[in-house]
Amino acid sequence: MTIAKEVVYALHQRLKELAVDATPDKIAYLAKALESIAGQSTVLDIVQMTDEKLKALLDAATKHLKDLNDNKTNSLSAITTAKTGSLAEINTLKTESLKALKTSSDSHISLLDTRKDEHIAAEPGSLPFLFGVLSRYNDTKWGSETNAHGWFKQELGIWYNNVKNTDYMLQLLAGSNTYNYQYSSFYQPPQLHFLQGNNGKFIYRRSFVRRAWSDINNYPYALLGVIFVKNTTNADITRKFNFWVSSYWSSGYEGAGLFAGTPDNTNANKLSISAINWQNLWSSSASDVSQDSSIDVTTPSGKTIVILLYGSAYLNDNYDGYHTYLMRWSIKNFRSDFLTTGLEVDVERTLRAWQCPGLDATYKIWN
Repeated sequence: MTIAKEVVYALHQRLKELAVDATPDKIAYLAKALESIAGQSTVLDIVQMTDEKLKALLDAATKHLKDLNDNKTNSLSAITTAKTGSLAEINTLKTESLKALKTSSDSHISLLDTRKDEHIAAEPGSLPFLFGVLSRYNDTKWGSETNAHGWFKQELGIWYNNVKNTDYMLQLLAGSNTYNYQYSSFYQPPQLHFLQGNNGKFIYRRSFVRRAWSDINNYPYALLGVIFVKNTTNADITRKFNFWVSSYWSSGYEGAGLFAGTPDNTNANKLSISAINWQNLWSSSASDVSQDSSIDVTTPSGKTIVILLYGSAYLNDNYDGYHTYLMRWSIKNFRSDFLTTGLEVDVERTLRAWQCPGLDATYKIWN
């Protein structure tokens, strides 16, 4: 007899023994115990059940439990796989998003670095340059002012042809100097301009009237403009630079001149640049409201030069204690006559000179 049959039989006998004087509660309790083993089957069904049927029932129960366990394992495995896949996808998306964000950020930072102040940044093909009008003594001094207020006479020497003093002009125009207030007063502050038209021109013409104070004619307004030109080839390139400029002559501190400043090293070794060598290409000691000239300018291989054009205010007439002055500073046909394959305006250094980043020497514009 199997254990199950023995248990059921014992319970059956016990129920018969208790049937005489057992209370209904006790009989119900024993019946419930029997039911938990036999289910809804009758006691007789279980007693008469063969070992084969019990084994089949046990095998079926075991298989069902195994199926449940397998389903549990498979479900947990599927959940783990899905979780791992989801985390991998999340990490991938996170990485790609961060990479895209960094790329976008780097792109915008690079754009800001190479094209600062977007509203005035140079577009491809544009030709920027720097121009301003220095006061010198054309507005005389006011009251008890000293030259610490910006005006000056002979302090920075003769400009129209003396290369020892040429760097002063670039120092003041680009703000690359160590002066406190001296010499730095402008009638028209330095500004970034662009050559116009498909031939590349710029025309500045202006007239003004001043009271005939002493010495203002001898140290008139200085018209200063520079354009940075880069040679990207392995050979020197010489081209024509065309211009008009006004000039006055009386004391020797007026006149007009064209200069080229060349660094002592190439752009490839820009951090080694420590000096700018100036050359006077043309000069005039005439009194002329508009001198028209065309001068050869050589840009050495692999370097950026600066072309500096200086002019002075022309005294037109003197009437009843007042002076009338005329000024002109112009470039013409720069795109058509000067630029060629391998020559281009150096936008980076033009912007650097215009933005005055606190430099104490002009050669640092090239670094």
